[in-house]
Amino acid sequence: MDKKRKKGTFRALAISLLSVAMLLPGGCGKPKDDKVKVYVITKNDQVSFWDDVKRGAEDACNEFDIDLTYKAATGDNDYATQIEAINKAIDEKADYIIIAPNGNEEFDDAFKRAEAAGIQILNINSRTSYKGVVSCISSSDTDGGAVAARYAAEALLNNSNTTEELELFKNDPKAAMKEAEGSIAIIGHTAATAENRIAGFKKESMSRIVSVLTERGMTFEQMGNGLETNDETNEKFFVQGAPCATVDAAKEEAKKILGKDGNNVKVFFTTNTNTTLGVADAINEAGLTNIYVVGFNSDADEVKYLRTGVIDGLVVQNPYNMGYVSVNYARKIEDGERVASKLDTGVTFVTADNMNDDYVKTLLPKTEE
Repeated sequence: MDKKRKKGTFRALAISLLSVAMLLPGGCGKPKDDKVKVYVITKNDQVSFWDDVKRGAEDACNEFDIDLTYKAATGDNDYATQIEAINKAIDEKADYIIIAPNGNEEFDDAFKRAEAAGIQILNINSRTSYKGVVSCISSSDTDGGAVAARYAAEALLNNSNTTEELELFKNDPKAAMKEAEGSIAIIGHTAATAENRIAGFKKESMSRIVSVLTERGMTFEQMGNGLETNDETNEKFFVQGAPCATVDAAKEEAKKILGKDGNNVKVFFTTNTNTTLGVADAINEAGLTNIYVVGFNSDADEVKYLRTGVIDGLVVQNPYNMGYVSVNYARKIEDGERVASKLDTGVTFVTADNMNDDYVKTLLPKTEE
């Protein structure tokens, strides 16, 4: 073989090896002209929370030159639309699926197909039990519920009627329990996240009640009448409506609980934007100004109710960060970096007193004052 032919053969072999190397997984990643494809699939196209998630994902994709496809389900219990989007991501050879799941085991088969196609799966807002999920970027639902309970308890303790009611517990616990029945109302939404938020709220509420009684030398056991600190009897403090998917449904459920005069409700806790707005609408129409309302998220209408005092506090997550960080995690994985299996993006409790603080304003939509 002459030198010229030999040189051409080596060049052809080198090009072939380079082409193969570019197709193999590893440090070289995708060819430079082949963008990473990310599907972001969220829970509800009617709630502004997910618009903020989308905005964060879009900013990250623009920054890192990633191709984004965004899909949203029609509601918190619509997992069929999400599974359809997963199948579409598989067909379009996506590299990553970032999903806020409207279910749990319902996604197992779709996730298996995605993994078999080489797609990596990240969760945002809530995590499924599927073992192949690489990471979950969310705030803690249990902690969020507990934060709401702490501020609600503080508000009740500052209420002028509290001292009188605590004395009633000490002197006549049976009458006091009757008086306290249903004083804390709850309406949750239809997604799985509601259950953990409610559990955190109830646990922290009971902890606060027990703590206040203990400070005054009282315990449920000492008060007799069959009351025990951890007994299910103490569920009587709470009245819980049916889970609601829409604002209108939550409004009607709140009306049932409140009746015409509030039915002794002192605190109303809600777990997402739609339930918060539904309860606020019902309370506003009834003119019940003495009920402490604490809800979740920071929709523009929620913020308006916060300004006018119908809503007293909002547990505000950081949906923008969920969207941005999840895409950034996909980029890191693509570059061969390790990412945390779980990242808590935290919550902030927002009231009329702190809503104009510089940091808090970054979490809220702009509204007319």
